[in-house]
Amino acid sequence: MAVKPSSLGKPQSPPDASDAGCEAPINLMQWIAANKDSFKPPVSNKYLYSGRDFFVMVIAGPNARNDFHLVNSEEYFYQLKGDIIVRTRVGDQIVDHRVREGETFFIPPNVPHCPMRPPNTLGVVVEKTRHAGEKEHILFYCEGCGHMVQDILFDCRDIVDHFRETMEAFWKDDARRICGHCGKRVEKPGPMMPI
Repeated sequence: MAVKPSSLGKPQSPPDASDAGCEAPINLMQWIAANKDSFKPPVSNKYLYSGRDFFVMVIAGPNARNDFHLVNSEEYFYQLKGDIIVRTRVGDQIVDHRVREGETFFIPPNVPHCPMRPPNTLGVVVEKTRHAGEKEHILFYCEGCGHMVQDILFDCRDIVDHFRETMEAFWKDDARRICGHCGKRVEKPGPMMPI
């Protein structure tokens, strides 16, 4: 929207952001401090913004994960505070990517990944909005032999709630946690330790 000059020849103040359909700017660190009680394992995430095409989450450490997330769209990570490890699976190999404070990291579509966030870390993650009916995967692998224990296909239109609920349901079901290849059980992880 163009700023029109006033009758005195001076420009008027720009319209309020909400007048243009925009939200007001957010002081990110103040928002994080005000929402600190929302960051709880296993994922420790909260929406900062949720729109039609993408959403933005702030994710704090520690998290408590031993799953791999698989989705058919990209993810963008920006590490605000502290270093994290983003573990990816390439075939049967696990590759650890250290993302240091101030660095960004991109995950292409269809790459199984497990962000591991130690205590006192903060990051921002941007992902494509999921619409009702879109499915994605949480994968659990055996820590003993590396075989897949469970591939959970689920509707994740709300990543904050549905992701956590799906993981917790898996950890509560002993039968689902047993590796069909070697018999080892997938244990519920504790909070990530410092790296």
